[in-house]
Amino acid sequence: MADNRAALAGDRLLAYAALAPSAFLLLLLAGVPTITVFVTAMQDVGMGDTDGPFIGFENFAWVFAEPAFYTALWNTFVWVFGSVALEMLLGLGLALLLNKSFAFRGAARAIVLAPYLVPTVVAVLTWRYMLHDIVGVVNAALMSIGITDQPLLWLNSQGLAMTSVIMVGVWKFFPFVVIAILGILQSIPQEQYEAAKIDGASDFQQFWRITLPYVMPVFLLTALLRTIWSFNKFEIIYLMTGGGPLDATTTLPILVYLKAFSDFEFGRAAAIAIVTLAILCVLLAIYFFFIKRAEARQ
Repeated sequence: MADNRAALAGDRLLAYAALAPSAFLLLLLAGVPTITVFVTAMQDVGMGDTDGPFIGFENFAWVFAEPAFYTALWNTFVWVFGSVALEMLLGLGLALLLNKSFAFRGAARAIVLAPYLVPTVVAVLTWRYMLHDIVGVVNAALMSIGITDQPLLWLNSQGLAMTSVIMVGVWKFFPFVVIAILGILQSIPQEQYEAAKIDGASDFQQFWRITLPYVMPVFLLTALLRTIWSFNKFEIIYLMTGGGPLDATTTLPILVYLKAFSDFEFGRAAAIAIVTLAILCVLLAIYFFFIKRAEARQ
């Protein structure tokens, strides 16, 4: 017994020693920038300054008193949950469809996954041209079939700008959801479906009782990843609208950029970034709660 415990302790020590370099590198790459940003948020730092006078939590007080922050926060939630919800629903539906056997399934999978392979900058600039109110093909198509009789201001209207960037974001990243869910669908034992059919289960009952419990942990994990990436997404919105019109698409990352590189208030920009990190941590905690519940039910 003592020999087994000693061997187990030795194995654990060896495992910790093997993981120590990677853990130290991860801590260095993630921890040092975070601490640096927090220190910057406690100072009055301007353009060209490496540090400034220590002002405590004044920048954080400014953040919570600034109306632009709450506008950006609301826009961020609309952008994140709007795009992630549509990506997850569309990805799940297409994954279920592509998991079935039909002619040219391989070609269909390639077409569905194609948007994810296009570089983001290329995709965004292409969509920006397509949504142009004068020369864009989207307006031309809508007017040709009679849906509208005048060009729509997709990127220059407060009512349509956020819808436009969400649409582009969904088009660009829903294939990631398809890949993740299609992988777990192909690992479900087919014997369970055959037994369910023998018992007279309908297609919906098979989905609810067999498919959904298998898919749910991966579904929630994919939603978690897409939430993190969308929350920090910058280039799609910035390249399409720059945060406009009239702050209609200004999200928290856009606001950080504008405060730092337009207003040259790096301390306040850092404070917004730290608050954004705190909000994201709360969202992660909620997601992990639901992931644990889904895994416990499996």
